[in-house]
Amino acid sequence: MAIGSGIGSSFGIATETTFNTGVTVSRFYEFTSESTNYNKNASVGMGLRAGGLLPRSQRRVITTFDATGNLVMDLPTRGLGLILAHGMGSFPSKAGSSFTFTLGDVYGKSFTAQIGVPQYGGTVTPKTLTGCKVSNFDISANTGEIATGTFGIDAAGLTTATALATPSYSLSGSVFHFAQGAITVDGSSVANIKSFNLTVDNTLKTDRYNLGSSGAKAEQTINGFRKVSGSVTAEFTDTTLLAKFLADTTTALSLTLTASASEVLQITVSAVKFDGNAPQVAGPEVIDVEFSFEAYDNGSDAPLTIVYTTPDSAL
Repeated sequence: MAIGSGIGSSFGIATETTFNTGVTVSRFYEFTSESTNYNKNASVGMGLRAGGLLPRSQRRVITTFDATGNLVMDLPTRGLGLILAHGMGSFPSKAGSSFTFTLGDVYGKSFTAQIGVPQYGGTVTPKTLTGCKVSNFDISANTGEIATGTFGIDAAGLTTATALATPSYSLSGSVFHFAQGAITVDGSSVANIKSFNLTVDNTLKTDRYNLGSSGAKAEQTINGFRKVSGSVTAEFTDTTLLAKFLADTTTALSLTLTASASEVLQITVSAVKFDGNAPQVAGPEVIDVEFSFEAYDNGSDAPLTIVYTTPDSAL
């Protein structure tokens, strides 16, 4: 019997062999919150009849369904690889001490997710999602905070009938955080950036409903250009970012979070263009500048690379 609150909850995932065929989850994450929900498309037939003041319950049918929501968590130094792999669409083998992720096709790569949701009395209801894809994800490193990840999940189905898997955790690792961070712009270190945010939208077609599938959707597939974007906030101590914004210069941007020599998370966006506003004086306070960015393909470098150095031997 678990504690009858969120303290007793769990969140685990495992890669599926066949799309939308559930497997037992085995990678569990210490998480902050989740918002996965079952979405059913209910249609009610009109059915006019003498004396009928309300629609008949028998004429309400569920024509399609899916499940969607977010997983929010602090970024761990151990165990992060599997969810990154599904977010990026690449499943690399470990090379030396690191896994290197680049953007790849997410088709043929789905996972099962299971959330243990405690009732007041401590009974845990398993909420199992199958046919899951990471539709989008966000990584943030803000002033004085733990680095966080938000992973958008799009799933083909949800059930509470699957038995709850027993959670197990690797407690030897820690979390990445602000004090470990360093930023480079075109390969040169800069010391005035206060926050960094990266958003990846996998641009999935999530409404593949076809006759013969009993209302379940077919596997989600990429449906347009991926969008990689983000923002940086900096103290206005020089004109480095301002000059790049004004000239619309293509710029390489990299965030490195170093927990130890064996635990590092490095995010590199090889070709970004900055948007935003020129510095403005709003009063007597010091001036910060915020620039959004969007990534492009420069024809030679991977648009987005995430290098995860970890003692983990496998994703």
